[in-house]
Amino acid sequence: MSNQNKPLITPRQKKFLERLSATRERILQAIEDLDPEILIHSKVVDDWTVKDLIGHIVSWNGEFRAEIEIILVGRHPGYEYQISDEDDFSVWNDAWIAQKRDWSWQRILADLDRDYQEAAELILRLQPEDYRQRGVTPRKPAAITRIENPTKKDTDSVETLIAYHWRHSNQHIKQIEKWRRNVIDTES
Repeated sequence: MSNQNKPLITPRQKKFLERLSATRERILQAIEDLDPEILIHSKVVDDWTVKDLIGHIVSWNGEFRAEIEIILVGRHPGYEYQISDEDDFSVWNDAWIAQKRDWSWQRILADLDRDYQEAAELILRLQPEDYRQRGVTPRKPAAITRIENPTKKDTDSVETLIAYHWRHSNQHIKQIEKWRRNVIDTES
C-alpha cells in the first residue's frame, strides 16, 4: 500500500486509540495467568467477580457508543429513563450483571474483544468536528423532560463520551489490580 492510500489518523484519534489500547492491555495484564475459576467465582467488589466487572465495563462501553451514534445523527431520543448516580447506578448495573452472570468466561473474553474492536472502529470513523457534537444522554435530567432546545448543561459531547469509555474502564481495572495484589498475589 502506498502512502497515498493509507488512511490518515488525526492526532485526537491517535490519542484515543492509544488510550483504548493501553486500557485493553492493562485489563489483560490484570487477569494474566489467573485460573478462570478464580476470575468467575472470587469476589472483587461486593458480590462482583472479575467476570462481572468485565461484563459491566463492556456493557457501559456499549451504552456510551450507542449514545455517540445517536448524537452523530442529531437525534434527541427522549429517553423514558434517566441513569442516575443517586443510587450509584445500581439499578442499571444490576440489570447488566444479571444479564451476563451466566455467560462463560470465554464468552466474556470474546465480548471484551468485540468491545475493543467496535470502540476502535468508532474512533477511526469520527471526523474532527464530530467530537464537539453534543446531545442529550440518559445521565442528564433533559433525558426525561425532553426540552426542545437543550443547553450545554443538558448535554454531553462525543469527546466526553469517548473519554468516559476509557476512564470508566480504568476505574474498574484498578479494583481488579488491587484485588489481585491483596488476594491473589499474596496467596502465591
